[in-house]
Amino acid sequence: MKDVIGEFAIVVQNPLQRARRWKEAGKGVIGCFPMYVPEEIIHASGMLPITLLGTEEPVSLAYKHLQTYICHLVQSNFELSLAGKLDFLDGIVFPGICDSVTCISDIWRRHHPYPFHHNIVVPERMDSLSSKHYLMEEFTGLKTHLEEFSSNKISVRSLRESIAIYNGDRALLSRLYQLRRADPSLFRARDVATIVMASMLMPKEEHIELLSQLLKCAPQAGQQANSKVKIVVSGYLCEGPELEVLDLIEGVGGVIADDDLYVGTRYFSTLVDEMLPPLEALVERYIKDVPCPTKYNPARDWADYLLSIVRRSEAKGVIIMMMKYCEPPGFDYPYLKARLTAKGIPHLFLEIEPPLSLERIKTRLQAFMEILRR
Repeated sequence: MKDVIGEFAIVVQNPLQRARRWKEAGKGVIGCFPMYVPEEIIHASGMLPITLLGTEEPVSLAYKHLQTYICHLVQSNFELSLAGKLDFLDGIVFPGICDSVTCISDIWRRHHPYPFHHNIVVPERMDSLSSKHYLMEEFTGLKTHLEEFSSNKISVRSLRESIAIYNGDRALLSRLYQLRRADPSLFRARDVATIVMASMLMPKEEHIELLSQLLKCAPQAGQQANSKVKIVVSGYLCEGPELEVLDLIEGVGGVIADDDLYVGTRYFSTLVDEMLPPLEALVERYIKDVPCPTKYNPARDWADYLLSIVRRSEAKGVIIMMMKYCEPPGFDYPYLKARLTAKGIPHLFLEIEPPLSLERIKTRLQAFMEILRR
């Protein structure tokens, strides 16, 4: 099992290497800004979609074009582009999930253009009668643009095949999380995050093969040590969690039983209905997907969703980690705080900004664990 996890770790440690190899093999690569790009459409065109999760390298070039209060994800991805480290990409897709991502699209096109550049204008209201129709037009526009660029017709059959592959990967990731909930001590938190992140960076077919091997050799659920405190981690809605922080949580006596992270359950928990016409099914998944502060949908309440995860995992507390300058979840946090408090669920709020101050974070985590133990 360690060998298979090591294969995933190699992909995550060198996040662009696998995509470059795909490109060197004569195939197209499309970078996707988080969140909610319908990757199946890109896959059906014969190209590889990869999620652009930024870099931990220092930002310098991007500061010439962006304000310092822009979130780290936007800054670091643009830094990679300006430094020429994304030049192997054939193009980029920008979903309009927030002002920062919407604006960086035009800045990017002006200062470091790619052959393929596409914006998905995301409807903010998901309870409107016109939302489905509007999103169908947007997804159809992406399909048409990809067909023109790749000279490859995206058939209904190819879309169905891509959806089936992606659903297969989602089902395996769901199985991994079922094992984790049954016994959180089976997998380190960093390993679970690494497995999910790898699925965003490599061909789904390869990820399915590796993950299937992992699940075959995974041990059966055992008895978790009583000294470990079950935790749910939330936040990081469009970035990967800092693996060092996950290590700290485990180091001070916690164990992550479930999560509400983009590089986590948010990426794979909702399947695409394979009985519907493909584009319609992708639109349905988007609208019925997990609640998100970048959307307005009273039927999909974030606090209710988070509370259901806490109940499902039997966690004793919640750690909410939010990237500094990420406004949408920041606006919703007071509401989350009130709902958690009303239900008597202790929580810790951590505002994350690279470079990390691990000692400060560790001190706060230790204090939080003491509260939970009491």
